[in-house]
Amino acid sequence: MKKLVVLCSLLLAFGTVPAQIPGFSIGPKIGYNSNRLTSDIDSITSDPEGSFQVGAFIRIGKKVYFQPEVSYVIKGGSVNIRNFGVQEITLKTITVPMLVGVRPINAGIFNLRFMAGPTMSFVSGKSIKPGEVIESWPIKSAGDIKDAIWSFQMGAGVDLFLMTIDVRYEIGVDNIYTGESDFGLRNNLLNISLGIKLL
Repeated sequence: MKKLVVLCSLLLAFGTVPAQIPGFSIGPKIGYNSNRLTSDIDSITSDPEGSFQVGAFIRIGKKVYFQPEVSYVIKGGSVNIRNFGVQEITLKTITVPMLVGVRPINAGIFNLRFMAGPTMSFVSGKSIKPGEVIESWPIKSAGDIKDAIWSFQMGAGVDLFLMTIDVRYEIGVDNIYTGESDFGLRNNLLNISLGIKLL
């Protein structure tokens, strides 16, 4: 959480940047996520789980814009191992999307946007319950999960006056498992967020 406060403070500090920068806006945002873990093994399934996120964003540009963000996001979910049980994996992350977008409609009080870009998640906390489901299951402790995870976000959004609303899908690029077994597990999520443009 301390990392999030520092990163958000740095983003908000850019509020002192001259307002003459084309399309410059900055503000806080909150959102709801539907997380799902996916595996390359057919016998492993996962149910979607909900979580919230909070952070801040900067947007620079008009027709084409650049939007870096930083958010505290809880990722992960429950992995169902057929005929053996369920393991819950919870990852507390500081997530930093670096998005590039376009505004096909830029009408001042109403804007329509599309965006996409890479996302880096720094894992600040991990919880694995239970530690061992079956002897052959590779994830036995928090050490079996990476400390940094790459993903890719894409989506669309609208601006109405000072409100900015986004709907995005995040695709896990990195295998979150870091052990020696030939096993893949990725985090995907659907996010709906609401932000307020302070500038």
